[in-house]
Amino acid sequence: MPLGSLNPTPDPRPKRLRQLGLFGLAIAAALGAGWWWGQRQPSTAAANAQQKTLERSSEKLETKLAAGTASDEEQRQLLRLRLAMGDQPGAIKLLEPLSDQNPDQPSLRLLLADLKSQNDDDAGAERDIRQVLNVQPLHPQALQDYARLQIKLGRQQEVMQQLQASAEAAKGTPEALPIGLLLGDVQQSNGLSAEAIATYKGLAASHPTDPRPLLALALLQHSQGQLEAARVSLQQAKLNSTPVASGVLDQVAAGWAVGRIRQQAPSANAADLKAPVAPAPDPSGDLEAGGDGLAGGSGA
Repeated sequence: MPLGSLNPTPDPRPKRLRQLGLFGLAIAAALGAGWWWGQRQPSTAAANAQQKTLERSSEKLETKLAAGTASDEEQRQLLRLRLAMGDQPGAIKLLEPLSDQNPDQPSLRLLLADLKSQNDDDAGAERDIRQVLNVQPLHPQALQDYARLQIKLGRQQEVMQQLQASAEAAKGTPEALPIGLLLGDVQQSNGLSAEAIATYKGLAASHPTDPRPLLALALLQHSQGQLEAARVSLQQAKLNSTPVASGVLDQVAAGWAVGRIRQQAPSANAADLKAPVAPAPDPSGDLEAGGDGLAGGSGA
């Protein structure tokens, strides 16, 4: 689902350098400039080289796009390049038709919505998210993006009602757990800790082999200073989980620290918790390529 200016600290060096006299000042300045340039030059050169490489890579694709001969895959490559170069307006312009051409890949439209939101087009972002939800009303990522946008716009009550209805409709489906975790997050953000606890406990009861509801509950309990209750929640998750999940919980319990838990939930949001995945038995074997939000295939 969403990063002031600093006043410079007075530098005492000019006063000291004046005490050395003009000759000393010149030498010190020259040495200082040489050191600064020596430190800056490699990183600047690398950044410039990378930028030029990206520009060269995009030139041919831009030409084909302008001529109307760019394939779907070439448009995706150009999208990646525009994003890598920080060209968000260009990425938005490309994503508009690309997402229309691929209605079965909602990840493209959700990316478009995210970029619009970052560029202060919240109304456009909401339209794109709703377009996904009109087709897939229980799409977890679309609901998460929708919730974050509505909270940003101060519409907590509306999103609460939406998620409660979605959670009810999702019962008995694979989407029930991620939507329920998201509902618990929003309940917490609205100060409804008791309701969030009830949501997590209900999810734990209906998904006894998945550690995420109890991890979410432990996070909430820990934030409220209920350390013993948090420990019990982790232990209960371990007893009810698969061997792989149990190993993850052992790592959490080994050193109770928020940082350890946030390896599973980097934002401290339950909706960001990921189900543990068994490690590959043979690291030297063939690796299956991970999914790419810009790759072909369904984005559901």
